[in-house]
Amino acid sequence: MAEEKRVKDIMVPIGEYEKIDSNARLCDALTLLKKNYENAKTCAPGHFHKTVFVTDRSTKIVGKISMYDLIRGLVPESSKRLQFPKRGSYVRTSRIWEIEEKTDKLLEQISWLSRSFVDLVKQEAQKKVKDIMGPVDPILKEEDTINQAVYIMFKKNVRQPLVIRKGEVVGVVDLMQVFSELLEIAGPECYVHWQS
Repeated sequence: MAEEKRVKDIMVPIGEYEKIDSNARLCDALTLLKKNYENAKTCAPGHFHKTVFVTDRSTKIVGKISMYDLIRGLVPESSKRLQFPKRGSYVRTSRIWEIEEKTDKLLEQISWLSRSFVDLVKQEAQKKVKDIMGPVDPILKEEDTINQAVYIMFKKNVRQPLVIRKGEVVGVVDLMQVFSELLEIAGPECYVHWQS
């Protein structure tokens, strides 16, 4: 029986990913993601990346940005912390101005929903990458099993766990690599063949 593959056998080297500085603007991230999107149309499956990694001044990876993060970044900060007042807080007071104040604050926080998408994009496009990036956790080691990678991906909800060697990020495991392994193992039995 062949030796079981490890994370190091399926990871994508970190050098294959685009990187962007955390102080860059959302517009700069959009440029890189568009380039990756265009490459996706012409590349074979598994040979393009939909994520850009975010670095600090020392080029250490501090976050990631994907199309999802970019679109999520359009939501104004005030709406991300939106808390609807409990019904009881309205009922407990007879002071109409307190109710109006709470209602006005809520309406202000969601006012962007009634504006056009064009206005929203223009308003939010100058945000910095560090304000919209998603977190990364270098939580896999090269010698970890693929089962450990799958567990981390779903238990911790990390779609692309980073792989470290001696404290340095050396690669990324993503769903495409795990799916490729699945096809290699189960494909012949299921009459599914991966075209590479």
